Amino acid sequence: MNIRTQLTLSYIGIVLLVLFAMDFYLGRALEGVLSDRITNELEVQAALTREFLLEELPETDGFDYAVIDGIVDRLGETGKVRLTFIGADGIVWGDTERDGQLLIEMDNHLTRPEVQEAITEGIGSEDRFSDTTQTEYRYLAITVKQDEDLIGICRVALPKETINTVLGSQRRILLYVTIAGSVLAILFGIFSTGAIVKPIKRLTQITQSIAAGENSSRVEVKSDNELGQLSRNFNLMTDRVQEQIDRISLENQRLETILNNMSEGVLMVNGTSEITYANPAAIVMLNLPEMYLGRALIEINRIPELQALLREAEQTGTVAFSEIRLGNLQESEAEVTVVPVTAEREYVIVIHDVSHVRQLERIRADFVANVSHELRTPLTTIQGYAETLLNNGSTKSKKRKEFIVKILNHSARLSRLVSDLLELARLESGDVELKRSLCHLNEFYEQILDVFEPVLEESGVTLQWEVSEDLPQVNVDSQLFMQVFVNLIDNAIKYTPDGGMIDVSAEVVETDSDVADEVVVHIKDTGIGIPLESQPRVFERFYRVDEGRARKMGGTGLGLAITKHILLCHNGRIWLESELGQGTVLHFALPIEESS
Repeated sequence: MNIRTQLTLSYIGIVLLVLFAMDFYLGRALEGVLSDRITNELEVQAALTREFLLEELPETDGFDYAVIDGIVDRLGETGKVRLTFIGADGIVWGDTERDGQLLIEMDNHLTRPEVQEAITEGIGSEDRFSDTTQTEYRYLAITVKQDEDLIGICRVALPKETINTVLGSQRRILLYVTIAGSVLAILFGIFSTGAIVKPIKRLTQITQSIAAGENSSRVEVKSDNELGQLSRNFNLMTDRVQEQIDRISLENQRLETILNNMSEGVLMVNGTSEITYANPAAIVMLNLPEMYLGRALIEINRIPELQALLREAEQTGTVAFSEIRLGNLQESEAEVTVVPVTAEREYVIVIHDVSHVRQLERIRADFVANVSHELRTPLTTIQGYAETLLNNGSTKSKKRKEFIVKILNHSARLSRLVSDLLELARLESGDVELKRSLCHLNEFYEQILDVFEPVLEESGVTLQWEVSEDLPQVNVDSQLFMQVFVNLIDNAIKYTPDGGMIDVSAEVVETDSDVADEVVVHIKDTGIGIPLESQPRVFERFYRVDEGRARKMGGTGLGLAITKHILLCHNGRIWLESELGQGTVLHFALPIEESS
């Protein structure tokens, strides 16, 4: 059903409802008015009849049927009503509908409702069926008195048929008026709704054109009424929509240009892992076929690590990141980030090819290893000759001895540096074969004391070991892990003033349900602390917070970097907390699930 039909039917329905309600109300009102008018006319006629009767009636003792009925019949000839005279005792002495014996045989009317009401109130009326004439009447009775004495009741009656005829005639007139009004209302409704609907139809056609992409269409404004205002607002809205479409199209072109020229691959998949977008770089990196849209990613490219990343992002609702190898290129490595972007479970996959970077890192590591190997031989030779000169009794000059000692010290320092470089290169290359075994942290305490007891006695620094025997065992390479403790405690001793304290403690820390609990070790010193700006860089190779102090103490600047990589090999992590002048706390953690 279209809007014009709806408006027309609604308008006609309302008008008809109003007209028929008015017809019903006016009919009832008219019936009441006519009824009151008829009653008033009967009252007037009864009063006139009473006056004639008072002039003509004989004394009460001289009532005679023939005399009184004759008077009543004569008075009744002037109107179309039934006249009745009833004595005070209820005997009917005259009636225009009965004569002779029939009049004499009429029932006593003293109990009639209108008669009783007239005796009580002076006037009475009643609509009822007459047993005498077998006709329904409207009766009106008034008392007839002589010298304040009741001598009878004068009653007039009009057949209801006459009243109903008058009412029917008025109702027909009212019905004709209602029908004529309805017809006019229908015609007016059809024409008025047509005038309203025509602009709306035009608006509908324009919206369909806009939906089809023809944004140049506009609505013609012909009036200043609400429809004209609607048309103007619609044209304004269309102009703004077109501006937004142009702006969005421009932004889409910019984004498309950026994505098409990115070296990183960008891929979008929905909740069912179906590909909805891929830029050229992603197509090349993942070797996507020509018809890849709408196909499942796992169906096209079976990389388990990529699927695992996607599942992780889906389960956690957060960004998932990992470095994986892509299967279509030889030795290709990529950093892959999966980002949930909408509540409808869509994910953006960003692939950054780091093969070249990793190759450069391997070249650099190989270079460091090769250089270290090349340096080790001459350094060993220098160290050997220096020791020979130092131990040779022929050394006569004190100055010569001093120089030889410096040669020996520097060669030893270079040797330590080379050893640390080799160790760091070995850890970074991933070629370390861990010889894991279950052990308790307290097993390292005696070895640590053997290493640092002379230094601790000399500096007056106290090492406090507070590790509970209830801690779970850790599954580590004991030799490498011992190096973690040595590097961290040695670093704490170097930067803790004489008489200070180093506290070693450990605890089990519960993590999220999806991540294994951890054993966390804390190494706290009362040293000089680390400036806030230097804290993010302390685990970098060769970085020193205090260059002069570090060189004076013979450090290589690789200890914390080596420690970090040893922990990474054990799937652990390391971090620190420090405040300048208040000391430093180094924390490292090992997952229990993987270490026990």
